[in-house]
Amino acid sequence: MSVKRKLPKQISKSIKDIYYPAKPAINFRDHNQIFNDAKRSNFQGQFDDFPVEPIDSTIKTREQARKVFDKVYYPLKVIVPPKLRKAIGIQEMVFKTYKGKRNCIRYYTKSKFLTRKQCALLYLDEDIRSVYGFTINDKPMTDSNLLRYLQMVGELERKADKLSSKSQQEYSAYREMSPPFKTNPDGSRKPMVIQMGVNSYMERNKINNPVKIIDTHVTKEQLKIYDFANLGAILSELNITAQEGLDYICKYLNKNRNIKRKHTEDRELSRGATALKNLIDFYKAEVKRTTALKLDKPKTKIFGYKELMNSPQYETYCQQSNEPQLRGYESFCKWIKKRLNTINKLK
Repeated sequence: MSVKRKLPKQISKSIKDIYYPAKPAINFRDHNQIFNDAKRSNFQGQFDDFPVEPIDSTIKTREQARKVFDKVYYPLKVIVPPKLRKAIGIQEMVFKTYKGKRNCIRYYTKSKFLTRKQCALLYLDEDIRSVYGFTINDKPMTDSNLLRYLQMVGELERKADKLSSKSQQEYSAYREMSPPFKTNPDGSRKPMVIQMGVNSYMERNKINNPVKIIDTHVTKEQLKIYDFANLGAILSELNITAQEGLDYICKYLNKNRNIKRKHTEDRELSRGATALKNLIDFYKAEVKRTTALKLDKPKTKIFGYKELMNSPQYETYCQQSNEPQLRGYESFCKWIKKRLNTINKLK
């Protein structure tokens, strides 16, 4: 959550002296000089009235951290007001101190000694801890906790000896923090996604675990995917991460030049058409999903033009097609109806 503060009416004299020197008229500063000037101004308290916000959104392990520790606070970044950015040379920055106090990652725990899950989390946070610094209960890590942490790291590295990649070491740490997941004795598992046609697809193709879709999608019936949200949910059922999905797609396309050309050349020349198709497919999928859901939950609101107009998918379409984003509901209704009618006439 952003912490908004009113800016002072006048820029302090010291900031003027640093960023608006009288002579020479043009002051060229390299990056190091810009950062050093900013650090000096922050140390002198010149940025204390600037707005700040935590860097939580950039931390991948923030949710896991707040599960294994009682409290976790991440550093604050100082946001330079737009009018001063050109003069100061930066838009935002995380300083080592803020208002004279240390600006680092702060872990809090009621336990006297670190648990295995907490050590595993600290291992995952090793990169960001080395950048921002950290404390545990507002103190440096004690010798006893450091010993526990090193023992834990040694165990993780021994488990990952055969798999030397960094990702596998991280995977071992995640396993330490997660409860074991067990399938049924016969290897079956029901999908967690609903209203996407996965259950009926599995029944038609006589499979008892969603991971078998990997085979049946190629050898039997293709599972229909309507939008990227739908795709993400299905990949999750197949135990495929977003990064792995992208890796597999790129490797496949680079082995099939004709298919690759369709995406890199043919469709690149008609991105607007592709973007419109994606938007209409998303709208139809949401209407179908909410209509089916309304049968079980009567209070469910059917996805309509208003929801589509306010959706991030429509915003993305406008960015890809360079069309102005309509904000008026009546204008948007006319716009989308015209396109839907044109598509329906072709069928």
